[in-house]
Amino acid sequence: MNNIEDTILGHLLLKPDLFKRTVITDKYFLNEQNKFIFNLIKKQYEEDQTINIVGLAEKYKNEFTTKNPINEIINRMTNLLSETMLQINDYDYYQELLFKKYIDNQMMNSINKFKTQQITVDKLLENIHELESQSIKLSDNKLSSKEIFTLINSRNKNINFRFNKLSKTANIQEHDLVIIAARTGLGKSGFCLNLIENLAADYNCLYFNMEISEKQLYQRLVSINSGIEMKYLDKPQTEYQENKIKEACENISNKKLKIYSQGQTVATIRRKIMNESKNGHTLVFIDHVGLIKAKKDSTLYENLTEIVKELRQISLDYDCTIFLVSQLNRSADNKQLPKISELKDTGELEQSATTIILMHDENQESNLSVDKVKITFLIGKNRNGSLGMMHYEYNKLNQRFD
Repeated sequence: MNNIEDTILGHLLLKPDLFKRTVITDKYFLNEQNKFIFNLIKKQYEEDQTINIVGLAEKYKNEFTTKNPINEIINRMTNLLSETMLQINDYDYYQELLFKKYIDNQMMNSINKFKTQQITVDKLLENIHELESQSIKLSDNKLSSKEIFTLINSRNKNINFRFNKLSKTANIQEHDLVIIAARTGLGKSGFCLNLIENLAADYNCLYFNMEISEKQLYQRLVSINSGIEMKYLDKPQTEYQENKIKEACENISNKKLKIYSQGQTVATIRRKIMNESKNGHTLVFIDHVGLIKAKKDSTLYENLTEIVKELRQISLDYDCTIFLVSQLNRSADNKQLPKISELKDTGELEQSATTIILMHDENQESNLSVDKVKITFLIGKNRNGSLGMMHYEYNKLNQRFD
């Protein structure tokens, strides 16, 4: 989306509080439909302190006209939501661009009027002088002493889970971007599901898995919760097993969890996070980064770098913490402890992550047919806590880490 008007409208739709920083007015929008949308969403924000497209359509239905039909406007706003890449730090820059575009357009109009003898040269010079003297006052991000004190004394809440040593050492905090990385087939998805099964009792959880079916994901969750091996889920051997499975289904259904198993782009992930985080802090699990749909005209390295940057920005812009699964390079030595430099295909993972957790099984090849294996967890990067190493047992039959 290259149009600066669209970019600004998309930012306001995604982050309505940006209206507090908005100094441009509707006169700067040259596109009449964009001008209509700007005034409409500004009106709703001033009245409700939020923007809700569905509620907006109902509340202001009498303001739509044949020139701005309701279905067309709603579809356009929905498209702006999905296409905009939120970059809050650049919002003032976008406002400046729109202002300059407006001034350039006004100057060109005056020049054209002079060329067609609609105005005199004196009037032309007067118009140009007036336009050049115009400016917009943007926020200088200056904080008061009280705001500074509040900022430096505010603390993000920790995300605590049942793996006590790992939880304490990693010290994961709200709004972090946590990388969980391992070689193929080591149990990354299983570990994510163990975290989700535990954390979804207290947090809204979104799980994006783009290579396992929804049925298989729920089977794993039920097996983790019940302790019953997965092979018995559809054919319990005893009444006890059947009751445990039914109890686990009830437990899972009561958790605050939504699973998405179809393909995703960063834009669709952002939209779902935006909607869910309105209900409270949200934990987002993305399994895995290499399966997020990307632009077709860029290299794999460029795509992954851009995706990771956007996900980090999402974790800062919305009320969420992101757990991002990644592969390690195949060239890495399976016998050696992994390094964060072996994260696959982009250095941006190492750069953007607040915490990097590496999983390792030194006997992975010989353990392929073993039901219970010891997995080493290495915290290779940690902005909030310590580096460290610990071990957990992974039971492949019921998917539990203990």
